[in-house]
Amino acid sequence: MKFLMATHGNFAKGIKESIELVLGKFQNLNELSCYTNKEFDLEKEIEKIINGVNGEELIVVTDIYGGSVNNGFLQKLENHKNIHVVSGLNLPLMIELLSEQDGYTTARELIMKSLENIKNEIKYCNLEIDKMVEDEEF
Repeated sequence: MKFLMATHGNFAKGIKESIELVLGKFQNLNELSCYTNKEFDLEKEIEKIINGVNGEELIVVTDIYGGSVNNGFLQKLENHKNIHVVSGLNLPLMIELLSEQDGYTTARELIMKSLENIKNEIKYCNLEIDKMVEDEEF
């Protein structure tokens, strides 16, 4: 199983650096920072990536659902059943996917369980603190 983070600009590169800081390096993790120069050709880059995985399962995590990067990969799904596209790239999602990958035999199972596990990672922290204060008062 391979992982690719694909984003507008260098967001994917930054997330990869954060992952390496937290978990270390992964040989099966790559990033695609799109539109960082005038010669960038999304279609060409996607074809190169798809040809490089040789039928192995590839989980592509993009930044924006419906954005050009996301749509570029979505257009390949019909002919490449080994590609799985997830939108909403963030550090907790990538940490979950990478740290749990050995426990799953299929990308689909890993993705579904990871999405379920990180649902509570986005919080309005002020409300969380208010709840803790209310609990302490009882």
